[in-house]
Amino acid sequence: MKIGLKKGRALFWSIALLAIGTTSVFAQSESSVNAQQLNCDRPQGDVEVRACIRLRYEIADQKLNEVYKQLMAKLSKEERSILSEAQLGWIQQRDKTCEFEVYQNRGGTGYQGFLNECLGRSTKQRTAELEKYLQR
Repeated sequence: MKIGLKKGRALFWSIALLAIGTTSVFAQSESSVNAQQLNCDRPQGDVEVRACIRLRYEIADQKLNEVYKQLMAKLSKEERSILSEAQLGWIQQRDKTCEFEVYQNRGGTGYQGFLNECLGRSTKQRTAELEKYLQR
């Protein structure tokens, strides 16, 4: 998987649900990645590995947001309200759960990578859950 990057671009995506901009407290820049392209199939060095882990999480987050928007378009006003509230709660739970999961690694150089792996895994699981609702 090759992913193009602009020089100096912070690797950060905010989660936007409805008109509310919610930003994860775990977002962190990997601005030291100066390459025009990352080869995430064969990352070179720790910085690229961390950047690729972050990008995988961001891709998972984008997919979640796409599925969420598709689902919201199919729902009644009341259902949209319930799902919106549930999704905001899920984000908080995901962030706290992942923070707990990697807590013992805090302060270490791999902490952010472990955190992003957890966030990505949880986000993919939530996407699969929402996709099931789309099938109804």
